[in-house]
Amino acid sequence: MAYKNIEEILESNEQFIEFGEYHIIINATLQNFIYDFVEDTLSKDEDAREFIKGELIDILELKESDIILLKQEHIFIKISNDKAKDTTEKRFNGIDEDELGDFYAEFFSKKENAIFFKAVVKKFVKKYFIQEKIDNIRYEKKVFPGIQAIIIEQLEEEFNCTNAFIKGFSGYIFRINFNYVFEHIAEFILKEISEANEYMVEFLKYYSLSVVITNGLKYKVPLMLSDEGLQWNVISMLSIAKIYTRTKSLIKELKIQTQVLDKQIVGLYIHGHTPVDYNNAFIKEKQKFEKELSTKTYKLNKTLELTLITQDEERQTSYRQEIIDIKKDIEDITKNIKNLTDKELAKSVIDNYLRLEKNLDAKVRDLKAHEKVLSQNTKSFLSIKSALVKALIAKKQRL
Repeated sequence: MAYKNIEEILESNEQFIEFGEYHIIINATLQNFIYDFVEDTLSKDEDAREFIKGELIDILELKESDIILLKQEHIFIKISNDKAKDTTEKRFNGIDEDELGDFYAEFFSKKENAIFFKAVVKKFVKKYFIQEKIDNIRYEKKVFPGIQAIIIEQLEEEFNCTNAFIKGFSGYIFRINFNYVFEHIAEFILKEISEANEYMVEFLKYYSLSVVITNGLKYKVPLMLSDEGLQWNVISMLSIAKIYTRTKSLIKELKIQTQVLDKQIVGLYIHGHTPVDYNNAFIKEKQKFEKELSTKTYKLNKTLELTLITQDEERQTSYRQEIIDIKKDIEDITKNIKNLTDKELAKSVIDNYLRLEKNLDAKVRDLKAHEKVLSQNTKSFLSIKSALVKALIAKKQRL
């Protein structure tokens, strides 16, 4: 059926729309109708997602505070709850936690969650560590509001709106992904010190101090203590961080290299057989014909000898016919050998295959060796990371 506009599509397919108190869900069937219409209607230069959102806002009379999510499996519309809230409840900007939880489950798949917060960490690291190179005192002041602000910024870009719900939602998802965020910040710092980043080394040294004096006041500094009670410092961390991060990087490179080699090797396969096996099949077949050729040649020579020594005309006639038959057999066998030889792969192909196999075996051995090194250092590295995360989220205490 040809539709004139999106409004007609919605009106003709209301059975595919779920209307809740604070949400509207347009299911996959109706979503596909809309996408097909837009694909046929818009030019390549127009933004289909923004066009659909604009149309839905007008048709469904949505408010600026409402949020539209164009998901892969459906379109989800979050209707803002404008009911009066208890202003004494400051947590999550006064938004009900169940409402936030439902929206979080809808908005974030596991993969989307990882992508979102890796982007948040990347922005935080770039702004405060790479560009501003803040010290530990400023870090303590900036870290929580800084991350929260970046999360809000990311959400506003995603939803193209700013409202109380977004601010409350940002706090909710920050709380849920709190450890995830700081684990990635810790991983960045450990990677940087393994590459001899002097600024990051100095930043970490702060957590090895017992006491600092700021504005004439004494403060106890957060220590890098593992769950086992082991206290780490920059010197003890450095060698393990270097080994772990470099080994992990090498493993990543080796895995890529082995995948490339494996793909090149498989590309040389013929009808599911390796070049060596493919050639060996022809060689084996040739050997059978060559053995048969040798037998026929021997028989031909013997028959020729008999022709020369016999005086019987009838026997000579018989031998001559036999010679003709044997020569025909030899001709056929020789042709078969030539055909098999023509089908054999060039030596360069076999040599290339064997070289790739040798390289792959070497890479696999290297990969296993590095994986063993990584395994031997993983426990210590995770202990360091855990201790660093604790220090990064703690604050100095007044003495």
